[in-house]
Amino acid sequence: MGSVDKTLFLLKQGIDSLIVQIYVDDIIFGGSSHALVAKFADLMRREFEMSIMGELTFFLGLQIKQTREGMFVHQGKYTKDVLKKFDMGEAKPLSTPMSTMTALDTDEKGEVMDQKEYRSMIGSLLYLTAMRPYIQFAMCLCARFQASPCTSHRQAVKQIKRYL
Repeated sequence: MGSVDKTLFLLKQGIDSLIVQIYVDDIIFGGSSHALVAKFADLMRREFEMSIMGELTFFLGLQIKQTREGMFVHQGKYTKDVLKKFDMGEAKPLSTPMSTMTALDTDEKGEVMDQKEYRSMIGSLLYLTAMRPYIQFAMCLCARFQASPCTSHRQAVKQIKRYL
């Protein structure tokens, strides 16, 4: 059992290992040995009423692509859904989330926008920035203006979304 996460289990047998993660009523497991994984799956089927769903491809908003070279975890579908939600599905991508010269301020003379919409824009990006620490700075800068957002702040958030 993990010392930090009590729902994560690790079994080592020689050079092989098995990793088991329990999430609510799901069990996700994998390992370095097909025989070890198959043995665990068989044991679980005998002990509990369960079905094997197959290879993991989607979990908690993350997409998992498994190949012989290894696993690739990404958020492509979620990113597309977020862009579509804010009518940015056809927006051209940018090479940087925010210029280093950008100076966001309270913009007291700017056009005020709906707080609920702005917070929704920020919230939808927080999940994506957890996997991309290099854009967290830009998001934190925009999140400062949730109490009184203006169109200039929305434009900065849209630029970050175009970077995704």
